[in-house]
Amino acid sequence: MKKVNISTKKMGQFAGKWIAVLENRIIAVGETLKEIGPLVISDSKNKIPDKKIAAAFKVPYKGEGPYIL
Repeated sequence: MKKVNISTKKMGQFAGKWIAVLENRIIAVGETLKEIGPLVISDSKNKIPDKKIAAAFKVPYKGEGPYIL
């Protein structure tokens, strides 16, 4: 996993990779979902209700449709 802070407008450069997105920013990039898992999974015992969790997304290659999970 590589932590970054890039606008989602530049998402195309990560084609074929998993990204973690938080508030219109790409915060991490990985080859697998498992790599970015700690940033996108919340513990049910979390006592901080306002803590924001990143969303996971696999960026499609140019010409491919969206991935549906």
